[in-house]
Amino acid sequence: MPEIAVRMTKRNHNAFVHLLGALESQGFDLSELLITRDFREILQAKPKVVLYSFLTEEVWGPLTEEVKLLKERGALLIAGGYHAIAMPKHTLNRLGFDIAVIGEGEEVLYRLLTTLKKARYRITKELLNIRGLAFHLNGDFVFTGFARVEDFWRFPPYPESVRLISPIEISRGCPFGCYYCQTPYIKGFRMRHRPIDQIVRYSRRMRDMRYITPNAFAYGSPGAILRLDKLEALLKALQPLRKEGRRLFYGTFPSEVRPEFVLPETLELLVDYADNRRLAIGAQSGDDAMLKAMHRIHRVEHVQRAIEYMLEYGFEPVVDFIVGLPNETEESQEKSIELMKWVISKGGRVRAHYFMPLPGTPWARCKPSPLSDEMKRFLGRMAAKGKIEGSWGNQIELSRKLQRLIEEFYEEPMSHTVPVRSVC
Repeated sequence: MPEIAVRMTKRNHNAFVHLLGALESQGFDLSELLITRDFREILQAKPKVVLYSFLTEEVWGPLTEEVKLLKERGALLIAGGYHAIAMPKHTLNRLGFDIAVIGEGEEVLYRLLTTLKKARYRITKELLNIRGLAFHLNGDFVFTGFARVEDFWRFPPYPESVRLISPIEISRGCPFGCYYCQTPYIKGFRMRHRPIDQIVRYSRRMRDMRYITPNAFAYGSPGAILRLDKLEALLKALQPLRKEGRRLFYGTFPSEVRPEFVLPETLELLVDYADNRRLAIGAQSGDDAMLKAMHRIHRVEHVQRAIEYMLEYGFEPVVDFIVGLPNETEESQEKSIELMKWVISKGGRVRAHYFMPLPGTPWARCKPSPLSDEMKRFLGRMAAKGKIEGSWGNQIELSRKLQRLIEEFYEEPMSHTVPVRSVC
């Protein structure tokens, strides 16, 4: 039976598919792994090591019970993902994991598994030589440094020996530093991009070509500017695959586009080269003061202009808003309601989210604002009509849990870029 198990879930699927591709490309034999979404299968196999990857909002789910059962059976548990990176001490001391991977894991995971295998799956001082780990050694907490993979494209986005596929990560990092978002503080403030020839080659396995990027129209640039030539070169290079029957979805799930990048020239490229006629953009607020407070950079006028352009070119706008932002007044919420009404009147769709303080961000210790009665009525009425999507109702309770967690177990964020400064 395999000695190492990978606990796949719907939410960590994309991350593990990429990590498995990286492991395989470095010479790791994936036949040595049990890769499954069925936890019962892991229990029956009794592996010596189990790999997890999860977000902070998942720590109240079945995770804790699974960890308990595996620890009773003597398994060594390794955690990765945003929560382990932002709160490694909580991951080890409270959740019960033995090792947390801190940073970008492609190289770390290979070195960690090969070292553990030689040590018969025991934590030894040899782990001190691997950058990107947090663990306890002789009772002391050890952090070996933040792992970074500058040229992440050295690793394929999926493995060849296992039939797993996911949207391809084509860009990593974000220069804008929005205070609620973990991405720039973990993945860096400068965008890095997978080369076009790789994207084309790896896209051949997909029937529907989809990509992971924080800002789809920023492909080929450092992130804050538009490189239309690079974007067109990518989309043009994918056309032979479309002619073979594949469909190209660009700037929509699981990615989005910043509103100031939605211009006639970018939309013309999608009309010519892509199949989607929906485009996801992040508005986040209808109040310029709140956009400035969250370090969003763009203004409301950019959102409205982007939507007008999308409608002109035949695209359905899908617009994200965050409600209950820190220090958001009723007046600010009224402005967001007005912008949402305007989006809906234009034929667009709104996705509403309640503010959740995420560890490792400048707003981690900030309190959400209560929703005004007007906001509650509006969201409920529009949801009943099918005009608004999103889980803001469930996220209110989740946000409270996050606040309590951060208040009790706050850790100074470990960032490889700049210190994460609290701005609450």
